[in-house]
Amino acid sequence: MEPIRVALLGAGSRGKHIYADWARNHPDEMKLVAVAEPNDDKRNAVIAEHGIDQEYAVKDWQDLFKKPLEIDAVIIATQDQMHKQAILAAIDHDYHILCEKPIVTNEADAKEIAKKSAGFSKVFVISHVLRYSPFFTRVKKLISQDEIGQLIGIELDENVGHIHMSHSFVRGHWNNSRTSAPMILSKSCHDMDILLYLAGDDCLSLSSYGDLNYFTRENKPEGAPVRCTDGCPHYEACPYAAQKIYLGTNINWPVNVITTDLSVEGRLKALKEGPWGRCVYQCDNDVVDHQTVNARFRNGVVATFTMSAFTMETHRELRLMGTKAELKGDMEKGIITITDFSCRDTKTIQIETKREGHSGSDELFVADFVRLVRGNILSGETSVNASLQSHFMAFAAETSRVSDGQQILL
Repeated sequence: MEPIRVALLGAGSRGKHIYADWARNHPDEMKLVAVAEPNDDKRNAVIAEHGIDQEYAVKDWQDLFKKPLEIDAVIIATQDQMHKQAILAAIDHDYHILCEKPIVTNEADAKEIAKKSAGFSKVFVISHVLRYSPFFTRVKKLISQDEIGQLIGIELDENVGHIHMSHSFVRGHWNNSRTSAPMILSKSCHDMDILLYLAGDDCLSLSSYGDLNYFTRENKPEGAPVRCTDGCPHYEACPYAAQKIYLGTNINWPVNVITTDLSVEGRLKALKEGPWGRCVYQCDNDVVDHQTVNARFRNGVVATFTMSAFTMETHRELRLMGTKAELKGDMEKGIITITDFSCRDTKTIQIETKREGHSGSDELFVADFVRLVRGNILSGETSVNASLQSHFMAFAAETSRVSDGQQILL
């Protein structure tokens, strides 16, 4: 069977290191035949690696859509605020669509996408990859097998990790809700989606609290310069010193995001000239660094979600309260324990998982997208409609947060 032919819109971190790399590793399954990327170095790297004709390698994705493309699908991995127009164009051209989350960055645009995609006869999925993780798929199966009885409550913690927070949401592309989206959408729509997935019913109402507590100018140490590379006197004590994060031996994420020149000289240049060398207390960030959400679902399940920057590691923890047993789990460690109320026994399940790629979810998600496209199968593990539900939850949570925890009905 021939590989599906794909146009990649955006060759940044996700575009290059998830989708382009997957195509490179699975040439019989997916072939990149076109790329749109404004950064010359990133675009040229994909051209060279995948043998893309220069005619189909452009800076602006809109120029690509003016050409006669012989493709099956588009992968939209541009910056968040560019998703809407690319989605609408892909629908008009009748291409299968894989789009990075979030779909769009505001509720009005989400409603427009929902209306436009109604009745769309091609595959349209959003990268809510956690539904494909070995961890959450096993948890979902355990619920369906009645291992914990009736599900009553969910507690989900997203430990963003202090370094991840500083990289992506203080210094990086998703640090400001005016140029990207609120944190609950840009980072945690994954988690709103998982709450829907595990609860197994629609969300009826929710409330939320959260603030930007720490990464502010008020907390800047005395004498700290605007850039870490300008001789900061607090270098030794500061966990966020850019040199510590980006100039060590690691050249994978997050280091490979800041530049295509991964030599020490190239990385140092990026810190001196780009956003990642800035003092974390003197950036243009406004997204929250800690937030909680309480949600009620139609079937009576009540869920609590907490997102926090103030953790050592980046990982997700879960607790399910059922009428027969309590389930606890850690996605990254791949460990699930179930303690039975009747016999008091604790069963431990160890799942084979990976640390990278959302614990292996990314690879499984892309593979399933290829399967869906080949069969023109519109209903997979997730869908754009399911993803839109979680987005509406995120929009409601942000409305509640800025309204001091007001209950919002969905």
